[in-house]
Amino acid sequence: MDKLYHGTLARNVPSIRQAGLLPHKGLWTTDFHSDADALVYAVSQKHLGKLNAVLTGQMAKAGLVQWSDNYDYTQFRSDLIKHVAIIAVSAEKFCCYPDRFENGHPPGAEPGDWYSRDTIGVEGIRRIMIGQEMFDWLKPSELDFTHRLREVLRERCVRNSAENS
Repeated sequence: MDKLYHGTLARNVPSIRQAGLLPHKGLWTTDFHSDADALVYAVSQKHLGKLNAVLTGQMAKAGLVQWSDNYDYTQFRSDLIKHVAIIAVSAEKFCCYPDRFENGHPPGAEPGDWYSRDTIGVEGIRRIMIGQEMFDWLKPSELDFTHRLREVLRERCVRNSAENS
């Protein structure tokens, strides 16, 4: 495998263009793994569904989605185009966590993840996709939104509201 995909918020792209991808404990990961190691995460083409869920959660966690019971696929599409970026990276500095549970991987990594403890320098970045280009490449389906991603947004936005009250 020679290329992997890292999802992030579009507002992070300027610093990524300058310094590359730095290992850190992201807000989304620490919600599930409070003891997570500082890593750079990526997925293979096979796990784009996971990338969709993580990006959806990141948008909600950052307060970039205006949730309502009427929030629909058109709004979701618009929010993704406005707020999300996909960074294609060289796989050479990454370790693969197979699709099954296995001891020996750092806290925070999960089956199906690729991770690196090292900075992925600018030279390791193959492509940065934002806006419509990102959406056309990622292709989140309306069916996936209706049956999975909408619930990720609702749950995260409700939790954010409760935490900020």
